[in-house]
Amino acid sequence: MKLGHVAVFTADTEGSVKFYELLGGRKALSSILDIGDGKTKTLTQMVFDGGLVELVEPSDKGMLYDGAGICEHFCFDVDDVDKTVKELKTKGIDTFDAPEPYELDILGGIKVIFLTGPAGETIELYQQL
Repeated sequence: MKLGHVAVFTADTEGSVKFYELLGGRKALSSILDIGDGKTKTLTQMVFDGGLVELVEPSDKGMLYDGAGICEHFCFDVDDVDKTVKELKTKGIDTFDAPEPYELDILGGIKVIFLTGPAGETIELYQQL
């Protein structure tokens, strides 16, 4: 596995894009993810040498924890998410958010699964399709 990206909550995607561009990032893909109940998250990838910062702007600003700039999750890129999940399950890891990885038609097509770490942190296993 290699570290894929760190996802950061933002209340203002465009303002955050401008900030990260000043730091040397380049705006890449952007998509809107339907999270149900009429709520969405706007996901915007900022590319840097060696990694990505993913900006996450929820339509429900209550998800921002009063606008604090916090990490929503971090991600490991994997070549085969199904194989990785099977390997982790054989090692006793059972904190996945779903029984199997799932495909999403966002960011050019991805296959993902999330799990919870021992301190309550959210970790994404990500495969670009």
